[in-house]
Amino acid sequence: MLSKLKYFIIAVVVIDLILVFPVMLSYEKIGKALAVQGFSQVFVTLVVEITLLVLTSIIAYFASRILKGTALQKPLYFIAWGVLMYGVGDTHLLVWMYTGVESVYPFLGPASSSIAHAFGVGIGFIMVILGLYKIAKARRDILPNGQVG
Repeated sequence: MLSKLKYFIIAVVVIDLILVFPVMLSYEKIGKALAVQGFSQVFVTLVVEITLLVLTSIIAYFASRILKGTALQKPLYFIAWGVLMYGVGDTHLLVWMYTGVESVYPFLGPASSSIAHAFGVGIGFIMVILGLYKIAKARRDILPNGQVG
């Protein structure tokens, strides 16, 4: 599984280079082609960011599966879900920019897409921070006598 992860990471780096440079440098053309109602550079940036967040989440999930049964499995799992939640939050802004409709969830009020974005990003950050804390806490299981190396 580790060799498959290596090739997946190489593919993600190539996708990243393609998305960041050629796609971002032609955001105006892409915005026109997709009939974006808002600022096309922000829309294309969100598409690139969400794509890379999802791919990063998949890598963190695969890494957690490789480390199954170790002290690092759960922290990487938290990080995978946290990064994915960040992407879910950004998706609310993307939909708002594309459709022009911000009041997607009436029970949250007129700025519901922005509120949903804040919840998704906030929950995502909390999960990533919790995963990083769990990695630091796992040092007892990784290093002899819990030494900090």
